[in-house]
This record gives sequence, C-alpha cells and structure tokens, in this order.
Amino acid sequence: MDNTLVPEVLQMIGEVVPDGVSIAISDGSQYLYYQPSAIIDLKITPGDAVPIGSATYQALQEMGKVGHYVESRVFGVPYYGLSLPLVSHGQVMGCITAIYAPQALPMAAPEPRVSFLIGKDEDGWLPLSLNDIVYISSNEGKTFLHTASASYANKFSMSELEGMLPQRQFVRCHRSYFVNVESIGFIHPHFHSTFLLEMKDKQKTRVPVSQTYSSSFRQLLGF
Repeated sequence: MDNTLVPEVLQMIGEVVPDGVSIAISDGSQYLYYQPSAIIDLKITPGDAVPIGSATYQALQEMGKVGHYVESRVFGVPYYGLSLPLVSHGQVMGCITAIYAPQALPMAAPEPRVSFLIGKDEDGWLPLSLNDIVYISSNEGKTFLHTASASYANKFSMSELEGMLPQRQFVRCHRSYFVNVESIGFIHPHFHSTFLLEMKDKQKTRVPVSQTYSSSFRQLLGF
C-alpha cells in the first residue's frame, strides 16, 4: 500500500471506529501505521513485520475479512481483531485491522471459545466434544471434523473456527488443517523444516505442517 494513502484511509474509517479501538494498517508484510487506544495497545511500531498468528496475518493469508481472537503469545496481550484486506486484481495491497480488548468485543463478533462443534453426516447432526475431534480439515471450501473413527461436515469456515477454538488445544498447522495437540501421536520431520503429524485416529492420518506455520508450531509445542 502506498504510504500516501494512509491519511486518506484514516479519514474514511475514523468516523466509524468507536473510541477504545486501536487501528493498524499494513501492506502485505509489515505495518505502515498504528494508532493505539486508551483501552488496548499492542505496542506496534511502523516497520514491524506482521507476525504469524495475528489477525492481520490471517486476513492477508485468506484474502478476505477475518474476525480473529488472538492469544497473548503474539503481542503480549490478548485481543480480538477485525481485519479487512485491500485486494486489487487478485493482489493484496494492504490490510486494515480494528483491535478490540477481549472484554469489549463488538456485538457481531463470534465467541472466542466453544466446548463442542456440530458435525453432519447422512443421518443428521451430531454434537461433538472438542476433545473427541482429532483434526479439522478444509477441502474445496468445505470443512470437515475428524474423530478417531469418523468424519463429519461442519458449517464454519477455517477463518471462523480460528476465532472460536481454544488455541492452546487446536493449532493451525496448515491453511487447510487444525490439529488437536492432544491427539498428535508422533511428529515426523519433513522437507524444508516442515513436519508431518501422525494423528491418533484409526487410520493414523498424517497431517502436514506447512512452512508458513512451522515456526509458530514449534514455538507453541516447545521443540
């Protein structure tokens, strides 16, 4: 994003952003502008790289609007981010993120935690405890919940689930996968500092950890 556009963008959004909300503007890789609020301050400095796990990062990856609860491991304080990437002709030009304190979530924001998800098969719908879900996958825009012995469709997108699932239990390891860390049986090294996770399901499914997520995955699991 051209830095000369920042004042114009701020003028556009200033009238609709309530007090107590911080604003961050980035290009495709680093922050260009940051305006903290009196309620929450992530201590972002223009020029800082957009970190993996942040709401801005997720919106840039998905190339779409994201509502994302972020734990304190990313910036030192937890927050809820509403991020909107600026896309032109299929290219990401930048991103605008509204940053809320968790106790001041906007009314339209999804709950940051759930205890179960609904799975659907040919017979109907089944409430699944998060502890019973081994991993979650996405294929051609459809989301699937995988238990030790079966798979079920789910209505939420991967972006929506990232703001709903407990992040210390369910880790995003790939654009198309979340894994339940308690259901990882073994971690196999793979090419270019990536990994394959052998899961504790009946098939011993191997789930990839992509380069994008490998660093944060290792940091979270501590190896």
